[in-house]
Amino acid sequence: MTIPLPALLILAGLLMATTRSSARTWTNAQGRTFEAEFVRLNGAEVIFSLDGGKLFAMPLKDLSVADHAKLTITGAPHASAGVPVAGNFGYPWPRDVRTTGPSACKVISEDPKAKRFIYESAGYRFICDARVTDDALRNFSVMFETTKAYAQALPLSLQSGHERGGKFEILLFADPADYIRSGAPPGSAGCFVPARGLVLVPMESLGLKKGGTGFSLDIKRKNTVLVHELVHQLTPKAYYAAGAMGWFSEGLAEYMAATPYSWGYFAPDSRGIEVRKYVTGVGAETLPGRHLGAVIKAPRLRDFMLMGYGEFAGANANFNYGLGLLLTHYFFHMEGGGKASRITNFLKGLQAGQSGEAALAPLLGGSNFERLESEITAAWARNGADIHFGQ
Repeated sequence: MTIPLPALLILAGLLMATTRSSARTWTNAQGRTFEAEFVRLNGAEVIFSLDGGKLFAMPLKDLSVADHAKLTITGAPHASAGVPVAGNFGYPWPRDVRTTGPSACKVISEDPKAKRFIYESAGYRFICDARVTDDALRNFSVMFETTKAYAQALPLSLQSGHERGGKFEILLFADPADYIRSGAPPGSAGCFVPARGLVLVPMESLGLKKGGTGFSLDIKRKNTVLVHELVHQLTPKAYYAAGAMGWFSEGLAEYMAATPYSWGYFAPDSRGIEVRKYVTGVGAETLPGRHLGAVIKAPRLRDFMLMGYGEFAGANANFNYGLGLLLTHYFFHMEGGGKASRITNFLKGLQAGQSGEAALAPLLGGSNFERLESEITAAWARNGADIHFGQ
């Protein structure tokens, strides 16, 4: 049984800074043609731009033999033959990201005796210990695929992560006790295991209930969005270096998790309204979040950014995650008129192997940590959060 693959994955609202000089007619493996401009190769996918600036991605294998060869053998604009273009730094920040069409998920194998059920969407492989019904597959695969599309639309070079055999692997557990026995923290709705590159999720966190034909969607309860842990799996390993692991790695995951989401749709919060509510709890007391209050007493910025991960994720983790989100949002949207130049240079340094205090230097903008503290405090004060460093 196979759920039909969608022809295209649409990432709406992304405005391209390039011209359409290389627009041409392409043909897919079924012989259908479409007009688009080649943008870049992204691993096993090819990114195109439609008239008006909308981006869409499709598996490279879904192109005709001739067009597949044209991209991977003879080469194409903006790409070396057969080599993915590295990164998307400098691209516009997405105004919205959505998927359209049916969910791309299919059954690979179902073995009730071995309690091993494998399903795959375009970018994910779900390995379960119980059968999952078609409606549930569509529901959570849309969430996972949209999260992946959102991460890769951000101009942060999140085009690599922890793939296994060309897919990001998710382990789903029917029994929460088995989820905990697999090494997950008690009480968690999902977790990422860096050493294995896996995300572990109990089925109840996906809003699934057990029935006679397998686990299906429980329409009476809200689906728990596990974006935070998915982001960790999508984050390049270089971004977990000292000086980034903690405030940035968790701040990035919090940034995406705090973004308003509905079925197959993310609406990035460049103004920081939802971020402020999520972190402070002011005006959003009944919503998930960190609820730190409007006045935030923070440690010295240098100490916070260089904090060891054991301490960062320890007893004061709730506060640290919230402050990390405020910092990442500042560098994404507030610093330098929203050009994100400092964070871009920071991430390029991580990719080049920098770590620790040396990696943080681009974030200072040629000044020092005290000046940066003042800049962050002033920016967030205008947006309803009062941060006091050195408390």
